[in-house]
Amino acid sequence: MREPLRLVAAILASTVAGCMAVSVVLSPTPVTLATGIPGGIYHPVGNAICRMYNLGVEPQARPCVAVRSEGSLVNIRRVESGESTFGLSQTDIAYAAYHGEGPFSAAGPDPKLRMLIALYPEAFTVVARADTGIHEFQDLRGKRIGIGKSSAGYTFTRDVVLGFYGWTISTPKRVLELGPAEQNEVLCSDQVDAIIFEAGHPDGLTQEATMGCKARLVRVAGPPIDRLLAAHPYYVASVIPGGIYAGNPDDVPTFGTRAVLVTSSDQSDALAYDVVKSVFENFADFRRLHPALSGLDLKDMVPSEAVVPIHPGALKYYREAGLIH
Repeated sequence: MREPLRLVAAILASTVAGCMAVSVVLSPTPVTLATGIPGGIYHPVGNAICRMYNLGVEPQARPCVAVRSEGSLVNIRRVESGESTFGLSQTDIAYAAYHGEGPFSAAGPDPKLRMLIALYPEAFTVVARADTGIHEFQDLRGKRIGIGKSSAGYTFTRDVVLGFYGWTISTPKRVLELGPAEQNEVLCSDQVDAIIFEAGHPDGLTQEATMGCKARLVRVAGPPIDRLLAAHPYYVASVIPGGIYAGNPDDVPTFGTRAVLVTSSDQSDALAYDVVKSVFENFADFRRLHPALSGLDLKDMVPSEAVVPIHPGALKYYREAGLIH
């Protein structure tokens, strides 16, 4: 290459490198929202929250990025460590983390945990093949059960339920610890009689099970559940509506939690205020982003401080909007 051309090439390369360096320097570090696995509901709901936030913030503000995870337990730990700015969780897992109970007993209470938004109900769900004769939760005694992995939040809920029935995890005939997609596989291949998980409904994985192997939803109700609801304010009676899954025309009573958006008190009031405002002031658009969000009502999305304290930035928005006093 002749010298003038070499000089031009060097200048251009330097200019491009300089622009890239400036771009890297000026690009704001994103805020992150820990969600769940693709196929579940946390993942699309987390993306929906980030979408609302990103549409409403100034171009120079930090964008929100939803990241996949294993669910509630992992999300809480990521928020506690500062690895994630926000996380989605079940209310019972958030309560346990704040008070240092259950899976968080070794780490102790987390007084910095804060709630931002209450989202959709999550139903404790039991699905059994139609040929097993399982209709009620107590019918699981002596059966083969697929359960979630220990990192899944609903395994904590499951153990609470077993306690109110006077059972242990060894009461069923056989227990397999499996991920959500694996649960459907072993149910439909007759390796287990039923699977247990927690989900907002309608749920894609439940739809796969009911269509793939004619599975039926199982009632989780009766005196043990009545005692559970009386003892724990973060659990509520719930119904999985009939007709949303093939072969399941009737309402199925159960109980559940709510999905909540959590963060740390270390996060700024301005950031907490902005994420809550972006969801509430674009509520109609937010509800259209996933079927689990379609039944939400604004007044029900203000979280209860009986579970975990609300972040001051979120409180500021709720007071300005007249949702709390």
